[in-house]
Amino acid sequence: MLVRKKCLKIQERLGMRIGAAYGSSSTPVISSHGDALKVLDDLYKVGFRALLLPKELFENINDMTDLYKEHYTNLLKIKTIASKYNIELSIHTNALPEEPMLGDKIKIYCNIANVMDARTFVLHPTFYPTIPQEQALRLVVYKINEIVNELRIRTKIGVETTGRIDELGSVEDVIDIVKRTTRTEPILNWAHIHGRSSGMLTSEIDFRRIIDKVRSEVGQQWLRDAYFIFSGVSYGPSGAGKHKAIKNSNMNLEHLIKNIQTFNMRGTLIFETPNREMDIVGMLDELADMVR
Repeated sequence: MLVRKKCLKIQERLGMRIGAAYGSSSTPVISSHGDALKVLDDLYKVGFRALLLPKELFENINDMTDLYKEHYTNLLKIKTIASKYNIELSIHTNALPEEPMLGDKIKIYCNIANVMDARTFVLHPTFYPTIPQEQALRLVVYKINEIVNELRIRTKIGVETTGRIDELGSVEDVIDIVKRTTRTEPILNWAHIHGRSSGMLTSEIDFRRIIDKVRSEVGQQWLRDAYFIFSGVSYGPSGAGKHKAIKNSNMNLEHLIKNIQTFNMRGTLIFETPNREMDIVGMLDELADMVR
């Protein structure tokens, strides 16, 4: 109970929901309805207020018939418990099929997000890996606008920064996509940005430069509801590698926290760490000091 109270107080002071990606320490990757309910219990007990659901939970949903006949009730149960616990849900996929199934798959995810009242559907803008990046960027913009206009979705589509230098998804790419589409928002994955730049996020100023760039190009309103993903990361010549515990990273969480406070930001901060929520629970005293 003390852990939960401390975690809730930190979030109140920071002005951001804190959450975990894909699961909890007892269930690292959610792959079933039962897993999702267990993870929501785990996160509620430690005071987390956000959960990024993985693609593994939705892999058996192949079309709208599957969604509404086989999975609808269970998705509503997850939504209901999350609402009861005041835990914000988002859903994530980093792998979408190339044409001709691409549009159908995005539509399925958008409908799932609507059913679950998700804050955002986070995707990597790597739909077209075999064509030049400038052409791929134009096609991504076209495809997102086409689907948003057809579905009239309530949930936003979150365009996430990616970690490999040979794929679409730099900070500049994400800004460009968001500016040229509707119902979208930038998702800054700091580990991906760090790995993609060969470890250049080494100071508070480095984080500030990126936040200020997004704010100036996307708009001041972004500061009121930003979405961040943070973890340690290994990297090499091709960009980001495996995620690792924050304490083992050369990227300093305090630099991000100070910028959140400097810009008086609001929104969601998801941690993608090997031991899920327990890595952050282990850092609660440090986090409390950061947000005094």
